[in-house]
Order: sequence, then C-alpha cells, then structure tokens
Amino acid sequence: MLPVSLVHDDTNIRPPQDTDHPPPVQTPPAEPQGPLRMMADGEAFAAADRVMDGGPTLRDYRRPTRLYCMNGGYHLQVLPDGTVQGQRDEQDVHTVLKLQAVDRGCVVIQGTAAERYLAMSAEGRLYASSTLTDECYFLEKLEENHYNTYQSQKYQDNSWYVGLKKNGRTKVGPRTHIGQKAVFFIPRQLDDSI
Repeated sequence: MLPVSLVHDDTNIRPPQDTDHPPPVQTPPAEPQGPLRMMADGEAFAAADRVMDGGPTLRDYRRPTRLYCMNGGYHLQVLPDGTVQGQRDEQDVHTVLKLQAVDRGCVVIQGTAAERYLAMSAEGRLYASSTLTDECYFLEKLEENHYNTYQSQKYQDNSWYVGLKKNGRTKVGPRTHIGQKAVFFIPRQLDDSI
C-alpha cells in the first residue's frame, strides 16, 4: 500500500490511443487555491486532488486506518490521556487512526476516539496532543520492504522515527533508526462503519 501522502489519482491513466484518430485535447486543471485549507474547528487537511509541483496527487484520506507495527504485532494506540503505545487487540477503538496528507510526503496522524494528534517531543518521546502543533507532522515514506516509516518533520535532522518496542511501549526518537523492526508500519484501512 502506498503512503497516504503519495497516493496517485489514476484518472489520468488512459488506454493506448487509436493511431487513426487523434487524441482528444485536454485542458489543464484549474490552479488550486492553496496548499492547505482550514476547517471550522481548526483542523488542517490537504485539498482533495491537489497536485504539488507536478508530482503525485494528494487526497484527503479520512478512512479509518490502523498502523500495524512489524515489531511485536502491535497497532499504534492513541489514548485520551495523552499516552501513545502499542495494542494487539484489533477491536480497540483507540487504535483507529485518521491519516491526513498535508503536503507531499507529510502526514498528520489523529486518534479518532481520543481526538488527539500523534506528536513527538523535543526529547523524542511520543505523546498524544490535544491541539495540532509543529510536533504533530510526520514524514511518511514507503520503504523498500513495503512498510511505511514515520519520521518527525520537526526533528528530521535528528532522524527520529515513530517506533514501538517488542513489549508495545513506544521507542524514544534518539533510539530509532532505519532498519529496526520497531519503525516499520503497515497502514490497514478499515471500512467506514467503524
């Protein structure tokens, strides 16, 4: 599965053209009104079908998702008290997340039941923030092993990633790096009934 922030709109894929008839003339899409739009409650999201710098199309993905960690088989859990941890129970409502692309390669992760945003502190600790801050943005990347990684955008110079230990506890940013099972996640989209 492609990272949420890099999903392509396949409406531009066309079957091979008949050489006897010229292809139809296509008009370019209208210019978007800006990279971000703000909802009434202050929630940021990318405008649907927004093309950034000629790159892939961004969409506003609001389908419920669980982030499954390669390490220990945990789903990322965001609790109302601000705690972030791993949970194996697939029925737990606090493992249901909303990933929103805010720029190419950049997402915001929100716990739907807790109504809190995943964030990383200056010490590299994961927590759930009640407000959207600069610590809530993560660089999402599809790795060669087909798992996604989520690197703190604010602390990207430190190369700190979202990670879960084998016991389900969060791993602090300074102890994470590419290659560890702890930092690899698979987004599992759920149907809209949850």
